[in-house]
Amino acid sequence: MVDPDYRPGKVDDLFEPTWVLRGSAVETQQLAGPVYRPRGRSGGGIVHMRSFLARRTRIERELRDAQRPELENRVIREVGPDGTRDTAFFDANPDWFDSVPRENRFFVAWERSSAAADRIFAHWALDIHDVEDRGRREIGFIPRSLKMPTERLLADEGVSVHRLMERIEAIDTEIGLPFAWFFLMTHGHWVDSNVGHAIANGLRTGRVGYPTRTPPFCSPGRTNRICFEQAPWNCGSRTCIGRKTAERRGA
Repeated sequence: MVDPDYRPGKVDDLFEPTWVLRGSAVETQQLAGPVYRPRGRSGGGIVHMRSFLARRTRIERELRDAQRPELENRVIREVGPDGTRDTAFFDANPDWFDSVPRENRFFVAWERSSAAADRIFAHWALDIHDVEDRGRREIGFIPRSLKMPTERLLADEGVSVHRLMERIEAIDTEIGLPFAWFFLMTHGHWVDSNVGHAIANGLRTGRVGYPTRTPPFCSPGRTNRICFEQAPWNCGSRTCIGRKTAERRGA
């Protein structure tokens, strides 16, 4: 539907319409012009992120609650040298209902890292989707870095952990953001996740250290996560490493 007095001249005007030249009924500042938005999508408009993240948490909780009857009857069977062992799903995953959506963890990780000195939207755009498919609502976003490094960082075989530390510092300098390498690793393909694991291994063996203090946070994912602390610590199946500002030690 369009105003017959101000018909769009071309298809692009539906998505990026020009301002209608008429007096405003209010004196408050106008934040955005009229925007055509396909029904069921979040793109093309202003999104209040705090409300969006709260909605994302609520939907995630509802989806997990809906799985409760099925999961209560699920059993995980492990076969080992000592025989077979059955474990109830919730005994093996006691924190199933405490899971935090990856979109929320993105902001938590930013706030707890040295990158928090900069505004997150000065470095990242969020490709938001909010759709409903077969009665199931899917909501989330894909972080898009506004500046990418000139080349990917891979954990090549035989490369030393000290060399990797130099490379991640070079990436931070190129991007102009402390700790940029971590977010490029967890949200994209520019830094191989094996780089984080190699640095973690260097910390466990004492080849590098992180003297500065950083509140704990983890990369997205329920398995093989990379957690950041002020120093290596015992975190079971997770891989834990410290803040990027490194103190190099002898090989």
